Amino acid sequence: MNSDTIHRSKKTRKAKKSKNYLLYIVLVVITLYVLYMIVDQQIKINNAKSELAKVDKVIFIQEEKNKELKKVADAVKNNDEKSYASYVERIAREDLDYVKNGEVVFINIAGD
Repeated sequence: MNSDTIHRSKKTRKAKKSKNYLLYIVLVVITLYVLYMIVDQQIKINNAKSELAKVDKVIFIQEEKNKELKKVADAVKNNDEKSYASYVERIAREDLDYVKNGEVVFINIAGD
């Protein structure tokens, strides 16, 4: 081999090495980007799941209220005064803070 051939082979090796480094850097960057996207999506999924759980809880509470109101509406429709009266009494006690005559109310100031 002459010196020109040896010189060209060194240049091609350097070119191959620089291409390999460039390929390695590109692969590392792509891998980091994919990992970032996976973590970001997982965070978004977890946030959506917690929001869904909150909405499910609100829906459950509203469905229970709807069932109770349907019972009251049926009681009024069927002239069932006992069911209607117990509902009105409960609403007066819980929401309006009414008490019966002679009834003593104890208030827990400790908050327990």
